[in-house]
Amino acid sequence: MCCFASGSKGNCCYVSDGDTDILIDLGISALRTEKCLAAVGCLPDSVHIVVTHTHTDHIGGLNVFCRRHPNVVLHCQKECAAGLYRAGLSPVTEERNFSIGNVNITAIPVPHDVPCFGYVLNCDEKSVAVVTDVGRLDRRALDMMSGCGIVMLEANHDIEMLNCNPRYTRELKSRISSSYGHLSNVDCADACAYLGSRGVKSFILAHLSEENNQKDLAISFVKSKLENIGIAGARVIAACQDCMTGLYEIC
Repeated sequence: MCCFASGSKGNCCYVSDGDTDILIDLGISALRTEKCLAAVGCLPDSVHIVVTHTHTDHIGGLNVFCRRHPNVVLHCQKECAAGLYRAGLSPVTEERNFSIGNVNITAIPVPHDVPCFGYVLNCDEKSVAVVTDVGRLDRRALDMMSGCGIVMLEANHDIEMLNCNPRYTRELKSRISSSYGHLSNVDCADACAYLGSRGVKSFILAHLSEENNQKDLAISFVKSKLENIGIAGARVIAACQDCMTGLYEIC
């Protein structure tokens, strides 16, 4: 698993079982995606792309990439299909549980201001979860992520930084902090604590706001919460907008 980019300017995450290469979203440029795929040793013509939702920062690079690589297969949930059709794309509409090669994928509906899904990807009893752009997480969604080797989860904003941001209107602040907006550091930390108590040991914090959050701050919230409930040694990193994370393997 490797996050190519995460943030309000573009999102893309790579997951592979060694045979099947999958991108969760493609909101960065086709050229940058190709360079990232080359860095992890993947041919762009062979990838499958799974869409979480149709905001531009998650699908903005799809048109060009799919034109350059016509053999690429695009997958989505039925609630997202109309938006992709309007964007000139031709997705395969999937059920909540579907497979790509030997990778079994479960879609998790999550509250956002458009139809949106997280995904749990499983192969040979090893699993990862990618859940970003979510206003809140209920117990059912968290239970679906429990036991994953790696969970990539949104830590969008620090509540105090958001509330004090003079460039954001009251309406925008309200939308971001609503149950159909984005997870705060506090919400993310609470979710990671629940998941940590159920076997998750590695977390990638995602979709950090460049104006309303900081990597070290988000990581400290999560680590402190985990330590407070007696979980030590968990790996917590933060993905960023402009560079790839490391390539992580579940052994």
